[in-house]
Amino acid sequence: MKLNKLFHFIPFVIGLLLMTTVFTGCSDDDDELQQTAFGYVQFKIYKSASAATKGAETRGTDMLDKLDDAKKIKVVMLYNGNTIEQTLMLNSYNADNAEFGLRSDKLELLAGSYKLIGYYLYDKLNKQIYAGTPSNYQFSVVAGGLKEQELFVDAVARGLVNFKLVKHGLPETEAASRANSGYEDYPFANIKGINITVKNLFTQEVTTIEKVQVKYVENLKDSYALCDTTVWLKAGSYQISSYSTYSDKKCETSKLLEIATVPTSETFFVKDNEESEATVPIQLAATAEYLKDYMALKEIWKALDGPNWKYYGEAAPMGCNWNFDKEIDMWGYQPGVQLLDNGRVASIVISGFGANGIVPDAIGQLTELRILNLGAHDELVGGHLFKDVTYNMTQEQRLKIRMDYEQKFLYRDVREGLSDILIDGINANPNFKPIVKSNRIDKKDVQFGNLTNKITGISKALMRCTKLENFFIANSPIVADNFCTKLVDDASLSAYREAFEEEEEEWSWNNFTMLTDMEIYNCKELTTLPMNILAELPELQMLNVACNQKIPGDVLLKNWNDFIDGKSGDKIQVLYLGYNKLTATPEHDQLKKMVKLGMLDLTSNEISTVHAFGKEINLSKVYLDYNQIDKIEDVDGYYCGYYDMESFTCSYNQLKEVPNIFNAASKYTIGSVNFSHNQITGLEDGDSHRGINTSNLDLSYNHLTEFPGTLIKKGSPLTVLIMSGNGMTTIKKGDLVGKNSYLLTSLDFQFNKLKEIPFEDFLPENMPYVYGIEFSYNQFSQFPVAPLNCSSLTVFGIRHQRDESGLRCLSQWPEGLYKCPSLSAFFIGSNDLRKIEDTISPYIRIFEIKDNPNISIDLTTVCPYIQAGQYQLIYDKTQNIQGCDILLE
Repeated sequence: MKLNKLFHFIPFVIGLLLMTTVFTGCSDDDDELQQTAFGYVQFKIYKSASAATKGAETRGTDMLDKLDDAKKIKVVMLYNGNTIEQTLMLNSYNADNAEFGLRSDKLELLAGSYKLIGYYLYDKLNKQIYAGTPSNYQFSVVAGGLKEQELFVDAVARGLVNFKLVKHGLPETEAASRANSGYEDYPFANIKGINITVKNLFTQEVTTIEKVQVKYVENLKDSYALCDTTVWLKAGSYQISSYSTYSDKKCETSKLLEIATVPTSETFFVKDNEESEATVPIQLAATAEYLKDYMALKEIWKALDGPNWKYYGEAAPMGCNWNFDKEIDMWGYQPGVQLLDNGRVASIVISGFGANGIVPDAIGQLTELRILNLGAHDELVGGHLFKDVTYNMTQEQRLKIRMDYEQKFLYRDVREGLSDILIDGINANPNFKPIVKSNRIDKKDVQFGNLTNKITGISKALMRCTKLENFFIANSPIVADNFCTKLVDDASLSAYREAFEEEEEEWSWNNFTMLTDMEIYNCKELTTLPMNILAELPELQMLNVACNQKIPGDVLLKNWNDFIDGKSGDKIQVLYLGYNKLTATPEHDQLKKMVKLGMLDLTSNEISTVHAFGKEINLSKVYLDYNQIDKIEDVDGYYCGYYDMESFTCSYNQLKEVPNIFNAASKYTIGSVNFSHNQITGLEDGDSHRGINTSNLDLSYNHLTEFPGTLIKKGSPLTVLIMSGNGMTTIKKGDLVGKNSYLLTSLDFQFNKLKEIPFEDFLPENMPYVYGIEFSYNQFSQFPVAPLNCSSLTVFGIRHQRDESGLRCLSQWPEGLYKCPSLSAFFIGSNDLRKIEDTISPYIRIFEIKDNPNISIDLTTVCPYIQAGQYQLIYDKTQNIQGCDILLE
């Protein structure tokens, strides 16, 4: 670069004068002199191209590429015939703003007239990059004032450009698929970053703007994308020549979507220091599969009375519908629809929209479909089944969906059968697993047979969707003859049918190797299950066919047998068959083929005899409630294997004996067994019964007038035992003594006819860890004191004791109750207690004595705790309570 040099001489006198002005002066007079003799000048540097509006001329010797390259300025001035030069720093807010101008630090000078005879610009390495010789640049410095002096340099004219990405090539125009260029088609919204190449139409210079982040903007009817970076380009006319798009903001090579040239684009103009907008036409392929998917969505919507859809539920806005009044590449963005990264439809959930009609042949276009939910068991209770679940769901999400029906309709903690005081006691102890009231839905909450849609059929074209993983249909009037048995479109009007008929013979359900979960629930017009599908699916793991009550019991039994003999019979893990008309189960020779079955639901059928699976089939959960079961068969003493069993429940049936299908000697302990609400009077095989290898056993509300002591004697590892509501009169000595009786923690004997208990059985040597005992609603006339010796006893209930005539029969107070330090909840209300002269234990925190009309008690020892709110007394104000006047307030 050629630079002009200025030779100058600075007289010593002027230098001395300046130094004196800046650095000397101690008196007030000197300060005043400085304030009046000096002023400031600040230089502002602009591009000469920007000076046209200012009427300025520039005489630079060279062309400066960018103003931001200049970091310092040296100015040469004349003052009273003397030459002065000074170097100052140049500043701007940032590099981009530098193009609009630079400003120097302020320079303090003596007041007077100056002439600028030259200036030099330096880069960050102090290399001179520009020299300017202004003509007749004179300025005056006013004492105490600031003079702003403009300078203009020859610099390349540049302007700001904002890039906007727009769609080009929608089906209204001709556009080829990206497949011809070696790239997969992708939706416009997938663009997160872009490199843009532009060409100057005059100089033919090509410039590439790299790694520009993109923000997708969607309006009601169209969409576009904005680049978040404003770019400086040299002034001139330009066109977009090519671009490369990426699916991430960093524009990493591995995330490249495509590299494309732009044959023609709109010309945009860049003017110095002005802002303009350029559009980048992103080519969309009219033949792209994802756009075909979106067109198929519209056909499905129309065929299912889409214009009248109104969503009901909690997984989407109430009353919403699909909307196709927008650009076609936005049609895939609908409530209940999920897309793959390449834009293909991956999930359709129209449960709750009120679809009406037959799913058309267009469903066959959606060959990347993973989830199809045309209705589900939870529609009437919120519709949350697939909420927040993506098509690439985790194993945890898959299991949650698979077990959702069980959690909502079946599961119940057997310990919920304990009395309220025992439940409260357990929940107050952090060492016990809390008892949380189940959210099990009752029949009265959901009326089975109610429909939420009117889907009457599904096209056979669904057989093209071989990547399906979850297929649900529920609350629908569909019939088996319309369950994927034929193409359904009008042959003269449907392009889908015309295309699919040529390949129909090649379709097979055997190709659905990813379909693991299927539900056909509450389809009240079904008279048989669609075995053309169920018997052929090769990898089914969960099948819910509950609540199809129009299917006759013998037909459903045949369906079950056919399924076992089908391709997934030995792979099914979860089978829901509840709320149907089954009268029997398959025979053992069939059931033993279901080698992977883990959970079986036969709730609310009409079954009388349950056949055995055998020891080799290890079920984890069995639900047999609400049937007419009077016999549970076994094979070699086993109904099934118990290696991993969590619960076995057979309540509300007609069993007369506790089945001898368990074994207390087993090394495997079942979580819970429930035989409540049957007609049980004893144990199958009597004293030869092998006991039950479970922790929690519920035998409540049967007819066990004598305690089944064999269960304990055989070593059943019980911790919770519920025997309420049996009319029990007798617990014989030794009935509660066994090698595992020490494990007992909670015993519920309420609503029986007990008058006494065997003293030795309830001693701490036999029950060292007993925590809660419930004897309420019995016939005790003498207080059963033996359990009070147990050091861990915390909750004890003995309310409402009545004899055969219904008269109160318990008037005895347990003397020395205060010596039981662990007892913190004592319930003895609704009895006939009289004068109590015993010390009242301060360790008790909940003490119930209400409905003892003749009681007389002194609470002096515990009154301070009552006043402090640390003692809960449940009483009647009419009772004779002394020693604590606060109770009378």
